[in-house]
Amino acid sequence: MFQVLRKVDYDSLFDKELASWLDNQFQTKIAEQQQEQIKDKIEGLKFLDETAKMQKWGMELKKHAPKSLEESLFYICKSSTTYPYQNYVSRTSLSYTWPLFSEKFPLGQIWLPKISKRWWDEIWRGEKQIAQKTGYNAKHPEGFHPQEASGLQAENFPLTALNTLACGIYPLILCDYIHTSADIVFIYIPDRAFKHSQMIEGRTLFQEILWKIHHVFDDQWTFDGSRGPKTGANINFMNPIKQLGYFDWFLSQVSNRMSDIIAISDPFIREQLGMTINRAICDAQLCVTCELPYISKVFFFSCLDKLANLMVLLNMEANEIEAWKRLADEQFLNKEVLTTLKDIPGNAGEYLRWIIKHALEEMKFDDLSPQDLRDIRNSHHGYKLRPKTFERLMEKTGEINNDITLIVTPLILFFLSKKWKIK
Repeated sequence: MFQVLRKVDYDSLFDKELASWLDNQFQTKIAEQQQEQIKDKIEGLKFLDETAKMQKWGMELKKHAPKSLEESLFYICKSSTTYPYQNYVSRTSLSYTWPLFSEKFPLGQIWLPKISKRWWDEIWRGEKQIAQKTGYNAKHPEGFHPQEASGLQAENFPLTALNTLACGIYPLILCDYIHTSADIVFIYIPDRAFKHSQMIEGRTLFQEILWKIHHVFDDQWTFDGSRGPKTGANINFMNPIKQLGYFDWFLSQVSNRMSDIIAISDPFIREQLGMTINRAICDAQLCVTCELPYISKVFFFSCLDKLANLMVLLNMEANEIEAWKRLADEQFLNKEVLTTLKDIPGNAGEYLRWIIKHALEEMKFDDLSPQDLRDIRNSHHGYKLRPKTFERLMEKTGEINNDITLIVTPLILFFLSKKWKIK
């Protein structure tokens, strides 16, 4: 469903076989033939040679390239599909975009997984069935499907999942990616990780606003103190080029889960599953990357809500409340999640396993049980709760260690590694 077809490094840029393969993927030869036919039909009209157009585009690409490596990664990735004639992305990539990437990141790689045609065929067939059954297609233009404006449809799963790979390990960015017209995803893997920070990269007005509630749901840290918002992975320890085994493992899990999704015959259940995991991944991304304790913990509880719902969908639990508490339970995290994460190779696997162990230690230190965390989660709609719930809350300090929130990435990876079968 999402197989890596090529892994490109600097030496590959001169491979004629790769050039031919890319042309086939982007149907470049067909585009050239069509252009020649147009030229023959419209005599006397001067056409600028496509090669000259690409050269001009490539000069502009390099001219405006940022000096900083951090900005260069995103600039190059975004520029990958900006050439007006998409069939020529094969040529602009090999001649301009990818050489610029190799210039900035000499040891970097570009991976090219392709989304299967069968994936799109099955997903779109199901979406059409839902549109017909709900009457959605009678109210909207043909070709439009329910929830398409949400960005959460099941069809978005493989791309949404890649966000976990890109920024699921705090506070690092390990890669960037872009989906192309050939249904090949360009995953740019630099030869160094980059740190992101919501709070310390520069004094902004937004940061001043965040300061006002930095004490809410806090575990006693300050922006400029030694403690910091969360315990982060070391930038050298997590060099992306040394974590390629993790990249392989991750993409394999996503591909397997795509197969599971389209194996579900009921399009309604298929969308329920796809939209639930997509929401969970989005919540996890915001939970991990946000450094304001309040925001991070709101999304932490929100992510667990979706994962508990997913457990019920997958018949892993009959009751959503019990499923939620299980996600924060020591036995579940130790015996099931940690066991699964043992399959993740390299430093990435080591760090992800450490997160679970560290979070469990912090829960013990703060005397937080799964029920306590559930009580705090229930306060999100206010504190007029059941008497026993509010009494339990009043027995606690209200402090939740910030590192506890980091378990959302290991939890997402746990679910990505499990077969999704609806009975």
